[in-house]
Amino acid sequence: MSGEVFLIPAIVGVGAVVAVGFASRTAIAGTTLALEGVSALGEHMNEVAARAEEAHREACAWGAAASGVLDRNARLAVLAEACAGIALAGRLPGQLDPHGRTAEELLRWCGETDESLREVDAQLSALTAAAAAETVFDDLLHALGGSGRAGSAAELAALLAALPAAPDGWRDARAAQELAETLDRVLGRLAARVSAQDLLAIREAARRIGAASGPAEAQSRVVDVRHRVQQANQAAAGRRVRAVEAARLLHALQRDAPAEHEDVRARLTEVVAGRADLDPALREQARAACAAVVAAADRAHVKEKLLVALGDLGYQVEDESGHPLRLAKEDWDQHAVQLLLTEDGQVRSAVVRTADGSDADAAREQEWCDAVDQARTRLSADGVDTGVTRELPPGTRPAPRVRPTGAKPRRLPRARHRDRPE
Repeated sequence: MSGEVFLIPAIVGVGAVVAVGFASRTAIAGTTLALEGVSALGEHMNEVAARAEEAHREACAWGAAASGVLDRNARLAVLAEACAGIALAGRLPGQLDPHGRTAEELLRWCGETDESLREVDAQLSALTAAAAAETVFDDLLHALGGSGRAGSAAELAALLAALPAAPDGWRDARAAQELAETLDRVLGRLAARVSAQDLLAIREAARRIGAASGPAEAQSRVVDVRHRVQQANQAAAGRRVRAVEAARLLHALQRDAPAEHEDVRARLTEVVAGRADLDPALREQARAACAAVVAAADRAHVKEKLLVALGDLGYQVEDESGHPLRLAKEDWDQHAVQLLLTEDGQVRSAVVRTADGSDADAAREQEWCDAVDQARTRLSADGVDTGVTRELPPGTRPAPRVRPTGAKPRRLPRARHRDRPE
C-alpha cells in the first residue's frame, strides 16, 4: 500500500485477538529460524498468549463487576432521592467509582450495598404504608362523622363502632376488628414511590368501605382497595426501573458531556428525583447523547493508543494542534505523515512531502506502511482491533506537497512495557 491508509478501529477485550496474531508470527518465523530457534520462539509465544488470555479474562471480569457497581450507583441515586428529607437518607452508602479497584473489591462492595439497599427500601416502604394507613383511617372516621386519630386497626375498629352514624357492618365488634385488620394488612403492602394520583385512588376506594351496608359488602370493597394497591405498586415498580435507567444514562452524561446535552441531563435529573417519568422520546434522546459521548471517548482512546504505538516506532508529533495531526521522524527531512481520526471512527493517514529533495516517496511510503502494520499489532494487544478499508501500493502516485509547519517535533508517549516477540 502507499502512504495513504484508512483503518477502522474497534475496541475489544484486551488481548482478545492476540493469540491469532501470535500464531501467524510464529509460522513466519519458523521459515527462517533454525529448528531449535523455532522451538524456543514457540514456547515464548505460548507463554505470551497465555498471559494475554488471562489478562482478557481479568478484563472481562472487571468489566462485569464495574457494570454491577454502576447499576448499584444508579439505584442508590434513585433511593436517595426518595429518602430525601428523612433520616433514612443517612443510612445509604455513598456511590463508588470503580476505577482503580479490583474486581474482587467491586463485587464485595456490591454485596454490601445490596444489603443496605434492601434494608433502606424496606424501611421506606414501611413508612409509606404506615402513612397511607393513617390517612385512610382518618378518612373513614371523618366520612362517618367521627373525629380523632386511629393509630392501629384495633383503635379504628373501636372508634368506628362507637360512632352513632356507623353502618351496621361496623357495629359488630368482631367483624369490625377483622375488617380493620384486613384493611391494615392490605395497606401494609403499599410500596414506596407510589404516585400521589394512585394514593388518591386508594383513599377514595377505602372511603367507600365506610358506606357498606354490611360485613360482606365491606369485605368486597376491601378487595377493591387491594386491587388498587397492587396496581399502584406495579406502576411504582415500573417508574423505579425507568428512574434507575435514567440514573445510568445521567451518569454517562455527567462525565465529559458537552454543553449541548445540558437539557437532556436536566430532564433525566427530574426522572431520578421522581418528579417526572422516562418517556420514549427522552429515552431516545438520552441514548443518542450517551452514544455520542461514548463514541468521542472511544476516539480519544484509539488516538491515545495509536500515538503510543507510533511513539514506540520512533514517530514524533510535528503539529499537535493541527487537524489532521502531522507526524515526523528523526531521519525524515523531506517527508511527514498526516493522521486524521474522523467522526465516524476511521483513522486516515497519508505520507506527504514537506521539502524538495532526492528522497523517494515510495521508500517513505513503504516505511510508513510497515509502521502501520506494526502499530496494528500493538493496538490489537491493547484491545483495539483494526481493519484496513483502503490501501494503495507504494509509489502509486506522488506524495502531496504541503507546507512545513516549522514546529519542533515532540516525542510521542511510549509504552512502559509490552509483551511482544523481538
